[in-house]
Amino acid sequence: MRDYINTSGCSNIYMFIYACLEEYKMKIDFNYDKKNIKAIEGYILKGANYRCNYARFKTNYRSPAAGTEIVEVYSFEPKKETRASVLLLHGLGSRNIRFLLWMGSHLASAGVHCSIPVLPGNYTRVEHNSVSGRSFLYPDLNNMYRFWEHAVVDIRSTIDFLEQKGAWKENNCIMGYCLGGMLSAITAAVDKRINQIIFMTTGGYFPKIIHESRAAAFVRKQFELGLKDEYYLYDKERLYETYEKQLEKVKAMGRLELFSDNDIHPLLKIDPLSYAHFLDKSKITFIDALFDETIPFGSRVSLFKEMKGATRYVLPMTHGSWLPFEIFVAQYILFKVNISDKASLKQVRKKVKLDREFFYRE
Repeated sequence: MRDYINTSGCSNIYMFIYACLEEYKMKIDFNYDKKNIKAIEGYILKGANYRCNYARFKTNYRSPAAGTEIVEVYSFEPKKETRASVLLLHGLGSRNIRFLLWMGSHLASAGVHCSIPVLPGNYTRVEHNSVSGRSFLYPDLNNMYRFWEHAVVDIRSTIDFLEQKGAWKENNCIMGYCLGGMLSAITAAVDKRINQIIFMTTGGYFPKIIHESRAAAFVRKQFELGLKDEYYLYDKERLYETYEKQLEKVKAMGRLELFSDNDIHPLLKIDPLSYAHFLDKSKITFIDALFDETIPFGSRVSLFKEMKGATRYVLPMTHGSWLPFEIFVAQYILFKVNISDKASLKQVRKKVKLDREFFYRE
């Protein structure tokens, strides 16, 4: 780029600017300026054995979309001794969040500090002029990068916030459902404060999600209407072929190389498959839904193949049918954080009544 600087003329200045942009083009960045978090928080719900703290603080992400600037975290705190910490990451959209809130009250009653952050672009943090979850799949890679980066930064900042309060224990677990599972893989690869990981009905191999997932039907509709992009997301055959050629190369990359390499397809930088080789598989549990109608079979299998050495359970359920039975997942989370006494298991099974209005916050 020095050649552009040493030559004269306005056109060369433009060429220099273009070269700078090209050099930065499609680099992923999950870093942020870590600082003391000043939150507005207060207790909004309480039960016999827990209290729910609702906290809001400004995101540490450098360029949030309008409407996503404030991080929201629901933390269910045990009234007695806290023996472990758990972070629950919801899936795409809004409807599944209320089930995780229910799970939070039960885990807290058993002595687990349980936090559920609202991911940017979802639920009460939808960006202006959009709908819940759309931007994680929208076929504009610059916009997708923005939301995947933002989500990882907010997850890491939530852990910062919990550490600041003394609520993030060394004995901890992160459970990610669907989108949350994909983000869990990336976050755990760049942040070593996570001990145990549970992937709940999730997958990888982004081209399969874009071209086969029910959740991405709106994307394919735009392709049918003639939408095209410079990274040929619309061209299924070419996209699959590129992925197959480059995936083995990606598996041998270090983090910095993966983040900055401009020769690989940009989708690979937000794909859990690309981060699997950074993870300790002995700390991973993969819970798959046999009849999952949202995450394509090939997507789920592709991710599990990269998790060789992890524990896997294939259950006869659909993508969302486990949600009304989350008590069993809560019990498994207790197992992963080494809590197995009868009193704690009994607390998880107890019926906990939550206000209906709590689930339908707007």
